Amino acid sequence: MKQTLSMVVIAGTLTIIALSSCTKEDPVPDSNFVSPSSYPTPVFNPSTNLYLVANNWVRYGDQVYVNTFSGVLAGANVSGHTVRVYVEGNGKEEQISQRHITYMGYELWATTSQTDVSIIYMCNTILPFRSLNIRVQVD
Repeated sequence: MKQTLSMVVIAGTLTIIALSSCTKEDPVPDSNFVSPSSYPTPVFNPSTNLYLVANNWVRYGDQVYVNTFSGVLAGANVSGHTVRVYVEGNGKEEQISQRHITYMGYELWATTSQTDVSIIYMCNTILPFRSLNIRVQVD
């Protein structure tokens, strides 16, 4: 019994020594990873355009889908500036901020705050598309 216990202790000690002597790579800092819901802060000059893809839709109730770009305008002082949001597709674009449009038979519009841009689609079916190309213009 003592001999078995001694062998287990020696084997465990050798395992710990072997593992601690292995070379380990430094971990990659978290700052190299960007979550899909965060966006780099753009430099806002007169007439800055942001090109975004709305593909993270959240369903509210039976008819409302919302894709929010949280913090996308955080680097801008949008007060005193005009923020316009456009949907792009089929070689053309249409403004969806400050008004509702009919898109694929249902209502589409955008809202903005000091930091966020939200795209809202209201329909009584499942979402008829996966993503929308969005252009945000800050003047």
